[in-house]
Amino acid sequence: MLGSKKDIEDARKISSIFADISEESKMMAIVYLSALRDKEIADRDKQLQEA
Repeated sequence: MLGSKKDIEDARKISSIFADISEESKMMAIVYLSALRDKEIADRDKQLQEA
């Protein structure tokens, strides 16, 4: 599935940022984004249980 123009532009920005940072910083960013995703999933599950 192709992304929207905004998704593609966002991906380009992220790619550009990642190209300029160290491997350690890349790993830290990935861990942080993964934690954010997990939190969103947990929050969504909690909201569904409360509904």
